[in-house]
Amino acid sequence: MAQTNNTYLTPSDQYTSLLKCHSLACQYWLASPTATQLTSSNTNLAARPRSEKYSSMVTETRNMGILSLGIMALLYVMPESVSKWDRDEMKFNTLGDKWLENNRAGPVWDQDEWEINYIGHPYFGAAYYMVARNQGLTPLESGAYSFLMSSFLWEMGIEAFAEVPSKQDIIITPLIGSVIGEAFYIWEKRIEANNNLVMGSSFLGKTTLVLLNPAGTTSAGINRLLNGEASELSGLSSGWVVKPPRSSFTPGKGQVAEPGWIGLEVKYGF
Repeated sequence: MAQTNNTYLTPSDQYTSLLKCHSLACQYWLASPTATQLTSSNTNLAARPRSEKYSSMVTETRNMGILSLGIMALLYVMPESVSKWDRDEMKFNTLGDKWLENNRAGPVWDQDEWEINYIGHPYFGAAYYMVARNQGLTPLESGAYSFLMSSFLWEMGIEAFAEVPSKQDIIITPLIGSVIGEAFYIWEKRIEANNNLVMGSSFLGKTTLVLLNPAGTTSAGINRLLNGEASELSGLSSGWVVKPPRSSFTPGKGQVAEPGWIGLEVKYGF
């Protein structure tokens, strides 16, 4: 018999809990002596009405769209040797035609490095998975959400403005990402149940939580930014940065005009 907070679970109670689990990782988690204690904090989320869960997922999906646009902007300004994007073909007035052309040509087997296809993409698949799991969705629903976001929002959506969709990314990102995501979810709840401490350190604990759930952390930051709320993470601050257009004189080039821009500045103090 297992004891947790003076509450005893019979073997039949534990077996019933295991039957409600949807993955081997989750079953291992519930089989541990502290399972009831560490999963009790998520009971309210999982028990919410479906309409409430799906309503929260609409907000999360909006934030994932904002995050994806930010990632696209970051990749666009990176060297083409890193992004593999041909910026000469990404003209604003032809972006729509380019998007249609790329989607019609794909998906194809890409030639990206293995660490991108089999480490980077599964990590992002796990990030999408974690967003859904932390809103009370089941592992199966979270895996489906990871597939929808990685395939339609990113691969055949935003990234298709720059390149042809990839078969590896459509398959590997949600498939391996969901397995990794469930493990991340378990580790996240263990750390939260330990007062956000890792090796006795609050800094290590909070940093690890961000690494385990980067999309969820960013989504929460977007909500706080839009709602004008303060960040819960110590040392984390953000704000809008506006740089107006200006011109300056450069020797040898004459008067050079610099376009203005608006950006989001995020700072994390160590």
